[in-house]
Amino acid sequence: MTIDHLSHLAANADALAEAVAIGAADAPIAGCPGWTLSQLAVHVGGVHRWARVAAATGAPPLIDPADDPAPSTMSGLAAWLRSGAEQLSATLLLLDPAAPTWHPFPVEPKVAGLWPRRQAHETAVHRIDAELAIGRTAMLDAEFAADGVDEYWHVMLPRMLTRERRTPPSSRLAVELTDTGRRWVASGADGVVSVVSGDAAAVVRGSSLNVLLRLWGRAVPAGSITVIGDATVATEWLALGGS
Repeated sequence: MTIDHLSHLAANADALAEAVAIGAADAPIAGCPGWTLSQLAVHVGGVHRWARVAAATGAPPLIDPADDPAPSTMSGLAAWLRSGAEQLSATLLLLDPAAPTWHPFPVEPKVAGLWPRRQAHETAVHRIDAELAIGRTAMLDAEFAADGVDEYWHVMLPRMLTRERRTPPSSRLAVELTDTGRRWVASGADGVVSVVSGDAAAVVRGSSLNVLLRLWGRAVPAGSITVIGDATVATEWLALGGS
């Protein structure tokens, strides 16, 4: 199934902006301990602006936040978020997905098609963070959430471990999605995350949304995730994600 990442980026950015517009600035973000709703909005808006320049230039961006400062009011932040997302989407729409580019992720080949996918999932997870902060229920298209799980294994977890100089567990973990039927086996052999085939010491099983959120260190409903096999291995892998 082909995922329209730009459509998901636009829809999730709009929903995030809506949550920001009606939420309290100091509402805590459970998935990002220590953050408030206003800080989350500033983070996402800054990421969108940074990614737009990176995608447009194909080089590490040099951005001065003072050139486009985040407003101090929640209504202003919501409009600022929408503006940044629209500019990002317009830039990404013009990219040739196969064109060589720069990005900070340990993924080869380095092509522009990574940007729409990465920004769509970045925005979606933080949209859920924002909506939970204002009392709404987490929802996400199952196929898109499954794509987010795949992106976590192939793009974001390798990036986080490389940046933070951490190593993955040596034992294998399988992840199985009960709604889409997709399955991954993660290996930490040689200190590098890779997706392999075969058996695993532990299996984590749940819906695409709940597995995605759990991988990213978010709380999920009790009983929504099943662990089969070595629970210690599962705990070690699930402790890697966050933010």
